[in-house]
Amino acid sequence: MRTTIPVLRSLLVCRDPDTLRVFRRASGDLEIEVEVATAASSALESLDSNKFDAVIVDCDDVAGGTDVLTGIQQSRSNKRAIAIAVINGTTNMRAAFEMGARFALDKPVTVERAVRALRAAHSFMVTEQRRYFRCAVDTEAYLSFGVVKQLPCTVTNVSDGGMAITLREPTSLSWAVDVRFHLPGIREALEVKGEFAWSDDKGNAGIRFTYVPIDSKRWLGKWLSQQIEEADTSRTPGKANGRRSVAI
Repeated sequence: MRTTIPVLRSLLVCRDPDTLRVFRRASGDLEIEVEVATAASSALESLDSNKFDAVIVDCDDVAGGTDVLTGIQQSRSNKRAIAIAVINGTTNMRAAFEMGARFALDKPVTVERAVRALRAAHSFMVTEQRRYFRCAVDTEAYLSFGVVKQLPCTVTNVSDGGMAITLREPTSLSWAVDVRFHLPGIREALEVKGEFAWSDDKGNAGIRFTYVPIDSKRWLGKWLSQQIEEADTSRTPGKANGRRSVAI
């Protein structure tokens, strides 16, 4: 079984050539993939349709930039993204922090300051990404729901909060489900309670965990950590202190 961690992704909302160049270089040094939006409208569209680990917003030199900064908090996929505000005299740092920025930089932004900000944000980005990390797997599970008991299925991926499964044939699914399954290398059977989050007519379904007993939680966490470490040995993120907003 081979697992890879998705690349960290950022949305850079900016039209200033110097600031674009600086953040592209800083992001490249930290292996963060960058998508650029030069207008607030396209940035908000990207927030609606994509997931980013960080959003960097040039608040004062992009019309509607502050709307993008506040819009991060309302985005279903990106409300936990690390927001970095770039300000240039109109928006002050206090206002940027009140709008949800975790870090704030005033112009002109140097490569060194941009790297320092992204490095400080990096560990938050990795931690948040790991919360949603899904590990591909091929193992058997047994489902019990309604009058159905111990229905076999195949687990195709698993995360800290749920799993994807494939049933041998499409089945009428109820809301609540009990799951019993094994993970490769773990002798103990894990038992969790969940609910079906989605299903299709091909027998595929997603289960969201609603309750994980202490023992199962411990084994699942240990197993996922091992998979992440094996897939992520090249990453050595620096540590950031606390959850304070920081002016760089």
